Amino acid sequence: MPEKYGDHISTYYKWVRWLYFVILCSWPTVVTAQFSLIQSLSSRQKVQYPVPEGVGDAWMEVARGYDTYSENELTQKIACYELAIPLYKMAANKLKQAMALQMLGDCYNHQGVLPPALSASEKALAVYKEIQYPSLQGIYDLLGNVNSQMGNYEIALMNGFMAVRTAEKQQDTSLTLCTIYNRLGLTFYHLADYIQALTYFKKSLGVARKWNDTTSILTLLPNVASTLQRLERPEEAIHILEDMEKRYHITSDEDKVTLSAGLATSYTSLGRYEEAYVRVKKLKCLSRKFGAFHYMQDGIYAAMINYFLAIKDYQNVKLYGKNYEVYCKKGGYAPELLNDYRSLFRADSALGNYPDAIVYYQQYKLLQDSLYGEEKTREIAQLQMQYDMERKDQDLLMKEQSIQLLTRKGLLQKSDLQRARLEGNVIIGGTLMLVILLVLGYNRYQLKQNINRQLHLQQREIREQHNSLHVLLYTQRKLVAEKEWLVKEIHHRVKDNLQIIMRLLNAQAAHLDDENALAAIHESRHRMQAISLIHQKLYSSESMAVVEMDIYIRELVAYFEDSFAGLQQISFDLQIADVYLEVCQAVPIGLILNEAITNSFKYAFPAGGEGTITVNLQYISEDDVLLSVKDNGNGLPVDFEKRRHASMGIILMETLSEQLEGKLSVKNKDGVSVFLIFKPQHNREKVPGLLKLVNKTA
Repeated sequence: MPEKYGDHISTYYKWVRWLYFVILCSWPTVVTAQFSLIQSLSSRQKVQYPVPEGVGDAWMEVARGYDTYSENELTQKIACYELAIPLYKMAANKLKQAMALQMLGDCYNHQGVLPPALSASEKALAVYKEIQYPSLQGIYDLLGNVNSQMGNYEIALMNGFMAVRTAEKQQDTSLTLCTIYNRLGLTFYHLADYIQALTYFKKSLGVARKWNDTTSILTLLPNVASTLQRLERPEEAIHILEDMEKRYHITSDEDKVTLSAGLATSYTSLGRYEEAYVRVKKLKCLSRKFGAFHYMQDGIYAAMINYFLAIKDYQNVKLYGKNYEVYCKKGGYAPELLNDYRSLFRADSALGNYPDAIVYYQQYKLLQDSLYGEEKTREIAQLQMQYDMERKDQDLLMKEQSIQLLTRKGLLQKSDLQRARLEGNVIIGGTLMLVILLVLGYNRYQLKQNINRQLHLQQREIREQHNSLHVLLYTQRKLVAEKEWLVKEIHHRVKDNLQIIMRLLNAQAAHLDDENALAAIHESRHRMQAISLIHQKLYSSESMAVVEMDIYIRELVAYFEDSFAGLQQISFDLQIADVYLEVCQAVPIGLILNEAITNSFKYAFPAGGEGTITVNLQYISEDDVLLSVKDNGNGLPVDFEKRRHASMGIILMETLSEQLEGKLSVKNKDGVSVFLIFKPQHNREKVPGLLKLVNKTA
């Protein structure tokens, strides 16, 4: 769907453009001398000197003379803005600098080069915020449009909603609001939320009709028709487009493209291929008037590929599909490229080109996951829910203000109502007589059309069920997002509570003199920290119930190095594989590590002695994981077996190994070695990086 706006360039601006060209070309020596003088001045003198700002204004005026919808003139327009921006920066006029950056970003957007458009727009927003410029609805709207075309839908929605809020705060009812609503509708259209898209398109159309802006109306009517087509209401779409063709005198090639593309798609969906072919031929002729990468080629390619797929002309689907692929990749149009991959896959499958079909299907799935993954869906749902809550609060305030006004109006209406009742009774009587006559006449016609009406009712019920399922799915995604947020909050609270307990233990230790009691408190604090780290990782990670053991163990070891004094001579050798464990297994593993490492610190090395503690966590078979903690210290004491059942650490490790249904063994050879073999509760995370991919796309 095309999205354009702007007025035609008048003859006056063209004369001004040539006048500035004459001025700039007539005195090159003067201009060069002025710039040389500017560069020789101090920074304070540069700010006060008027030449940079004046020359910047000249380039801005020249840029206004070029047509945005002409490819050659658009390139020259961009060059003028790029010359004006450093001049405004030199003159320290940040407002004009931001405006020039915004216009440059808009030109890149029209040119179909999205990364530079995004960069220029973000720079413009930063400068606007630096000078606390209040009317930011235009730049937010531009950022939303660029991000939407790049597939960054959550950012696009955030900027679109910011544009609406800013416009309402500034009480902006100009045509800028028309553009904001239209682009917000386009973002929902790409997200396949066609009900929301239709709502915003109609809001935009209302503003355009209020201002009687024909250019915007001719842009919005095809957008509304395309959305109705997606909602399986092609008859309504055809009615809108045919009425548009009759009502308005369409002269521009851009409007002819949107009209023909919309009618071709609607006719094709109804199986009216002959009428669709007439529009396709028009699109072929119009395509030659634009460059290969002009933004209007988007609607042309999409309509033609849809038509040739419907009539099973797969050779033409391949021809135009490959051209469309090059166009989308150059412009960075991710949603359009996704649809093109699907069409090329269907064409190659039908033609028997199965290797190419598989390649296109793989590209389609990868792009679909990146655009519409579960994580993005949750973020978009949260953003929509936040915006809806703010709108409800604002509506409640407006309703309270309206109640007082309605109360005053009610008193006036009460007197009018009594008079209207008498007139209404007379009208009702006449209307009833007319209705009776109409019913009698319509009854005969209704009998003949009964079968046809039943078919239409069935189709309507199917559409309503489809829309209801869409709404239920959307609601379910919102609930899932809320649930995940609550789970994260629980982990955060658990972590905070454990930190509080650790502080209480530290406070209690400050008042104790018994060395055994102090040792018990310190050991309890280390156990609390082992558990707290797990909940901290769960709170800050993407997964709600799975811990990446490599990072966790390294953070736990770092904590021990900071907590124990005199450990400069002891080093750690960590050999950790990509193992991911659920909370119910990660907590016991953390506590076992805590006990084993703590015992090595306390007993393996005398004061100031050197040594190494090796921690190993590896898969030793398809379903078994080995955890080992080894030190090269003094080894176990002679009476270890006698004291084994009295040691809190050994009892705790044995109890935790039973909880893991694992096998624990302690060996006294060249130091002390603790071995634990257990089975993880899931095997999906054996492949490195697979967990993150599953969490994002499942």
